[in-house]
Amino acid sequence: MDPEAAAVITPHLLVGENLLWCGRPHDTSALLRWRALGIILVGSAALILRLLPLDSNLADRADINSIGLAMLVCVLIAEAIVFHTYLSNTFYGVTDQRVLIVAGLRELEVTPVFLDQLNTPWLNLRRAGRNLELSGEDRGKQRLFGNPSVLQGEYRLLGLENAGEVYHIILDAVDKL
Repeated sequence: MDPEAAAVITPHLLVGENLLWCGRPHDTSALLRWRALGIILVGSAALILRLLPLDSNLADRADINSIGLAMLVCVLIAEAIVFHTYLSNTFYGVTDQRVLIVAGLRELEVTPVFLDQLNTPWLNLRRAGRNLELSGEDRGKQRLFGNPSVLQGEYRLLGLENAGEVYHIILDAVDKL
């Protein structure tokens, strides 16, 4: 157990609830690399539009399009900064009753996922590499500038060093309920 994560998670435990595991996102560089690649592609398109010699009508359109693409690049950079800030301020905990996600930009907010709903139409557990996903039938879409671990109808434990072990801890806790 990560001692820093334990210090953040422990105050949010219910009476009689036992902490089985806690940690935080680790190797999130792959997630950040995909965002950086998207920013580079959009930024390159904006530069190419600015550098192409075009006739006057197309040049005016290219100027407008490149300004729009430049604004999109700025939005993508801001979203990547928010994404990284959320991940650096995210802590995960697994108890005998819940999975806890504690995250936030300034103030940490607690999102509990009760394990008694697991393996029902409302909540399923999937392992995707170093990530665990707890989601229901109505899977949400990722929002810009939102918590990457908590989406509408979906909860993700991202960048876990020991995702397989945490997966089995959650399944064992569900079996004991």
